[in-house]
Amino acid sequence: MGMQPIIAVDDQMAGVKRALEERGFQVQDLSKGLDQAAAVVVSGLDSNMLGMQDIAVHAPVIDPAGRDVEEIVADVRRVVELRS
Repeated sequence: MGMQPIIAVDDQMAGVKRALEERGFQVQDLSKGLDQAAAVVVSGLDSNMLGMQDIAVHAPVIDPAGRDVEEIVADVRRVVELRS
C-alpha cells in the first residue's frame, strides 16, 4: 500500500503529533514546509505568528481550539479520506 499522507502539525502540539503518529500518519513540523501536506493542524494563536500569512496552503487547515486530541485526529482522518 502507498505511503500515509503527511500531516503538518504546529510545533507546540506534541500530544496531537504523537496521536497521529500512533495511528500511522506521517507527521512533520510546520517549519518543514507545507507543500506536501495533506492537512495542516495549527492553533489559531500561532497562525498569524508564523510570518507565513502570504503563503497559499493547498491543504485543509484544522483548528484544534477547544477540542480534544481524538476529535482532532478524527478531523484529520476525514480530511485525508475526502482528498484520496
